[in-house]
Amino acid sequence: MIRCVTIKNFKCLRDVTVNLEPFTVFVGANGSGKTSFLQALDLLCRTFRTQPAVQTDNEYRAHRSHGTTEDVELSCLSDALHFRYRTTSQPNQSGPRGKNRAGGATFATDGDPPNWKPWQLQEGTLPNPVWLRLETPQLRAHQAHGNDPRSMAPTGAGMHTALASMALEEPDEWQKLQADLKRIVPAVLRLRHTPQSELLFDTINGKGLKAHQVSEGTLLTLGLLTAIHGANKPGVLLLDDLDRALHPKAQRELIDLLRGVQTANPDIQIVGSTHSPYLLGRMQPSEVQVTSLRDDGSTACEPLTHHPKFAKWKDEFHPGEMWSMFGEKWVAEPEVAAK
Repeated sequence: MIRCVTIKNFKCLRDVTVNLEPFTVFVGANGSGKTSFLQALDLLCRTFRTQPAVQTDNEYRAHRSHGTTEDVELSCLSDALHFRYRTTSQPNQSGPRGKNRAGGATFATDGDPPNWKPWQLQEGTLPNPVWLRLETPQLRAHQAHGNDPRSMAPTGAGMHTALASMALEEPDEWQKLQADLKRIVPAVLRLRHTPQSELLFDTINGKGLKAHQVSEGTLLTLGLLTAIHGANKPGVLLLDDLDRALHPKAQRELIDLLRGVQTANPDIQIVGSTHSPYLLGRMQPSEVQVTSLRDDGSTACEPLTHHPKFAKWKDEFHPGEMWSMFGEKWVAEPEVAAK
């Protein structure tokens, strides 16, 4: 599990350290850095799963914070290993960087790594990241994704063929997926496919409904379940806008489902974002990270438990109610950052 992440000079995340739980949700105003954190974590995990190439450095540089020439640096602690990627020096940059300033992919084994060592695959890897950015038109379209009919794109493209392959090759997973879907969307009775692998829905309102005839919330939930039960099983599941298009009761059912997935698969870590106090009502206070922008446009991020009045209200309100009452501006106050 990834326990702690530090991000420097990545978009609006100029210097942010976040402690992650097995299930962590970011909450805050639009544009306050929630999606940027998911993007940075996805990039860091992908970096330490294959040997980094030149294009890796370019991808990091493409997200450098506006107005700075400082290195982009992403690092984390996963289990007992520290991983760090820092952009390398440009050819026109001069001056000694020192051993601890070396760029590229490095790792360390001690708690305070003064000397990072060059990383190789055999030193260990980070969990497989699956970042979903599901789009309803892609979920409705009956099309394959790439050359592997078992795979679904992060947008949801290829969901129909991926589920058809699951039904044929992994019938136990196929049954588990349908049971999970019915828990969140009870109106769905059964899923099946045409001979051309197009998905059909049998519901309490009709049989053989096509994807364009069911709700957006149903499709988004099914896309999520396809990723969880599919061939590319996540080590870190990154979910932007968890609450999108879901009824408040369905949001709570979704959180309960995700916790059930973690119970059955304890190696899966979930990191998401939301704007819903109803969804936060199913979270523990320590699982909620609040983001806000400082006056200079950089992101401040603090756990909900760091609010100055948290101890007073923690037994009276659930996290969703506390967020609704506290808001986010407190996160950027100097006395909170110094806590």
